[in-house]
Amino acid sequence: MNKKLVYLFLMLIIFMAGCWDREELDEISIVTGIAVDKGEEKKYRMTVEVINSAEFGKQSAQGNAPVITYSLEGNSLSELSHKMNVGLTRKLVFSHTRVLYISEEVAKGGIFGFLDFLDRSGHFRNDFSIVVTSGYPASQFTKVTYPVQKSPSLKLSTQIGAFTDEWGGNPDVQLYDFITSIISTGTNPVAGVITISGDPEKGKTVENNKTIDPGALVVNDGMAVFNQDKMVGKLSLNETRGYLWTKELRQTSLSISCGSGDKEEYFLDVRINRSKAKLEAKYQNGEPKLKVKINGEAQIQGTQCPRDLTKIDVFTEHEKIVEKFVKEEITQLITKVQKEYKVDIFGFGESLNRQNHKKFKEVENKWDEEFAKAELEVDVDIQLLRSGIKSKSFNSDVIKK
Repeated sequence: MNKKLVYLFLMLIIFMAGCWDREELDEISIVTGIAVDKGEEKKYRMTVEVINSAEFGKQSAQGNAPVITYSLEGNSLSELSHKMNVGLTRKLVFSHTRVLYISEEVAKGGIFGFLDFLDRSGHFRNDFSIVVTSGYPASQFTKVTYPVQKSPSLKLSTQIGAFTDEWGGNPDVQLYDFITSIISTGTNPVAGVITISGDPEKGKTVENNKTIDPGALVVNDGMAVFNQDKMVGKLSLNETRGYLWTKELRQTSLSISCGSGDKEEYFLDVRINRSKAKLEAKYQNGEPKLKVKINGEAQIQGTQCPRDLTKIDVFTEHEKIVEKFVKEEITQLITKVQKEYKVDIFGFGESLNRQNHKKFKEVENKWDEEFAKAELEVDVDIQLLRSGIKSKSFNSDVIKK
């Protein structure tokens, strides 16, 4: 009988015990963004963007600043992440960080110095976005407010995902993706680039959070190219889409010239709904050969072209126009990366490793050199399946008048 009481007592202790490491919400501050700049006196200047939780509640919001930022210099992010209470009141929680902002200056110097800490630490998830900031210090981007989403980093995280889904101008690289590319010998990392449109000083104000026409906006500005952990170049928005053609371009819209009349040029608007890429790398007569195969489906969203879409031959001609456009976009991009940056960011080396492991091991240590001199072939097959909800356009009748 006594043993049963003891067991019952022990079970009650287990079920009645609280969380030993619990932390109340009014005792912590949630970090949504981290910015890394070059320090003036130390190696890094780290800025944290901390949620002002009262401004995110429906009843408690009073129109004050939605976030608080604080900067500190040090020689490692590990040290700085635990030292921020020099100026901030509450313990910082980094598990909800959505964006890591890296200044272009730091990116060009190499980022091994703090990536290891972010990957090794148990306080960070590996699903936050990595972006390189252009034109302004990284810390500026944690201060540009926005009417719809009050936190700059939460806004940017949503913006990156939506832009990638709808048009494909940001590679949406997260910590896991970046580190995987670094340790791979068949590809190199990339990261999205952002800049500020407007006046950054206006972006810092609470009024920027309330106006119809914000005085400052954080906008996508292309993609950074890395050689291992060092940034070596930058690609435009259109070139970033060309990169995503070789990966997983979810959707995008194309505006393609389809001829010209007496006074103006005509354009065909096409929506790509699905695309799939296959990369091949091989050696022929001792020389490296690269091949990209793109298959996709699309629909016509609008046309200025005076052609009858009810005719099959017109549809076929439009398909050829689209395929030529996509082929040129991809070819120009890969050729540019080969000539200017000489690093494989596409993963041709990984493809060679899968297709011919023995040959890849022979060129593994000099693959970027092999990539830079390789002959390129791009094969595009786009099927136009629909022409919207109409077949014949009224444009053909209007243009004839």
